[in-house]
Amino acid sequence: MRRILFVDDDELLLRSIERVLRRHAQDASWELTFVTDGETALARLEETAFDVVLVDSDMPRMSGGALLQRIRELYPGLVRILLSGHTSLENLRTALPLAHQFIAKPCDGQLLKSTLDNACGLRGILSRPELRQMVSSSNELPSAPRTYVEISNALHNPHVSTRAIAEIVEKDIAVSARVLALVTSGFYGLPRQVGSIGAAVAFLGVEVIKAIVLSVEVTKMFPSPQLPNFSIDALQRRSSAAALLAKRLIGPGSVGEPVLIAGMLQDIGQLIFAARASQRFAIALSTSSRSKSPLFEAELELFGATHAELGGYLLGLWGLPPKIVDAVAHHLEPVADARSFDAAGALYVANLLSENPDVPLLEEVPARTIALDATYLRAVGVLNHLADWRKLARDLASGGSSSSGAKRLAAPA
Repeated sequence: MRRILFVDDDELLLRSIERVLRRHAQDASWELTFVTDGETALARLEETAFDVVLVDSDMPRMSGGALLQRIRELYPGLVRILLSGHTSLENLRTALPLAHQFIAKPCDGQLLKSTLDNACGLRGILSRPELRQMVSSSNELPSAPRTYVEISNALHNPHVSTRAIAEIVEKDIAVSARVLALVTSGFYGLPRQVGSIGAAVAFLGVEVIKAIVLSVEVTKMFPSPQLPNFSIDALQRRSSAAALLAKRLIGPGSVGEPVLIAGMLQDIGQLIFAARASQRFAIALSTSSRSKSPLFEAELELFGATHAELGGYLLGLWGLPPKIVDAVAHHLEPVADARSFDAAGALYVANLLSENPDVPLLEEVPARTIALDATYLRAVGVLNHLADWRKLARDLASGGSSSSGAKRLAAPA
């Protein structure tokens, strides 16, 4: 049973939401609670453990911002969603940084259902309350990064120009530097130097730009101490390499953008561990380095969860598409009952091949062993592609690029 609390002084709106959600709530095993003021909401939260709270930004006595502030302090693991209609700019500015997601009123019924479905499913990604609190606890609550949101909003206009996207990117020096560094890297094999953001956007395409923007902005949100065996620059390079290879493995189609964004963000959980649990994470890094074993196994021993699960949980809090959330949360190991080669599978293979194109192939992968799982590759029907994929990984690592080979090397849809 998932419990959802709605707080809005408009009783007609609450009754309307209840009618829209009633049948879906029964099917989804939701318990819905509706209150009309912040004081009552806090009393209910003290009595009952809720999973999600939706708060109107503009209420008398206790504003939505003030209520969200109290909820953040008292229940940091709770998913917080802001509802806002014709709200004053000042109230909105106060409340937005305190919410994980934002829904405009009046809200579409289907959007509301899907938003709540995704929010209620987050506990399945990260079950331990102390880790959910680790993700959400911050002096400045992690809300979706500004530049990424600006680009996403601009893309709602089908006629938006490359120049308009470039102008958004150029506002952020760190993002601009990362875009130019990637576009001139060996992974793209460009015959000439690209010296402007506009040219980089035109060449890379908006989906790659969005992935880079989100990756850079996330690293700025989680400053970490200097740790042995840990480098944010190296982490970004590895993630970029895996993302680009994964997109080639999965081939063209609707999964291309999710796998690229997921690849760029796949290790965000490491940033959270480094920023919020640096001593334990340093032990995990040291154990992995010393034993030449997967980092996630040391994380499981020390934290009871992996950086993939933390990262998937945070992206789910932000309301990113489920395909991206699922790919990040499950990119470290094949899903036991997988029957198709999806974004998570492509990232799993790409991570191993981008680190070592000759990584061993084993029928069963023992603990503390870095190897590709032949049983999984056979089950999803891509084992026969492995030789070509190894070659592609070598080519990309050496700075080669063959766009003509993308379709040939891609797994069947």
